[in-house]
Amino acid sequence: MSAQIKFYFLFTVLILSGCIPAPLAIDDITQLKPKIVVSSQIGPTGLLIVLLTKSIGALDAGRGTDPQALINQIAISDAKVWLVHDGATDSLPNLGNGLYGSQNLNLQPNHDYVLRVKTKELGEVSAVTQLKERIPFRTVQATLYNTNYDSLALVNYSLQDPIGPNWYMVNVQKYSAKNDINAYLNPRVFTRLVRDSINDGKIVEEQFKVLFRKFSKGDTVAVFLSNISQEYYGFLKLRNDRRYNLASFASEPLNFNTNVKGGLGYFNLHTPDVRVFVME
Repeated sequence: MSAQIKFYFLFTVLILSGCIPAPLAIDDITQLKPKIVVSSQIGPTGLLIVLLTKSIGALDAGRGTDPQALINQIAISDAKVWLVHDGATDSLPNLGNGLYGSQNLNLQPNHDYVLRVKTKELGEVSAVTQLKERIPFRTVQATLYNTNYDSLALVNYSLQDPIGPNWYMVNVQKYSAKNDINAYLNPRVFTRLVRDSINDGKIVEEQFKVLFRKFSKGDTVAVFLSNISQEYYGFLKLRNDRRYNLASFASEPLNFNTNVKGGLGYFNLHTPDVRVFVME
């Protein structure tokens, strides 16, 4: 797996995590039949990654779960995956670890795309979404913010909002190529959701602190800006209210809306603007 694919796989897993609260210590709960869980991400270079996993019950994983064993358990490695658009059908090759994707796709904004997945064990699912226009940062900066108790990341950014309703997702992720799988399955992505509302057609500008994360001088931090759909905004808003845990990206997201027919998760297409900073 190339370094670029690995980075966007890890980012996808982190971004799509947080489906349910921490497992409750309750016995004799009927286990639901596993379903296909879909998540997706497009990189700045057009690399489309689709992550396919099997849903698991809330009691099937916790703090003592071995991350590599969990990945081996839930990753769907035998699927056939296609992307249908504008009368064409593109096959998404198996990249390993439940990943399917391709960079050789001519994805166009404001076009509809249909994801089709077929598996032997869990059947078939499909989902429809539209690729949103890419809106870049106008300005952005991430710096250290020291308090009496901790060191946080302070993000300042602005963007030029186009006329019409828009919904944005700003993600802040501390990234290190040396992190092992345990670090990636303990999600550390901070997500801020923004609506243009009173700033329609104007410059949107704000400053926020990345709370509940510890940053140090020399850390590498990536800041992502994505223009997303109203439906995906609603999905993320629900997810953003939940605490992250080891199994959350694979567990039954019972309280979440989904556009995956016959499955769970959310198939979305948005091209992020990504800026990387070394904390000073």
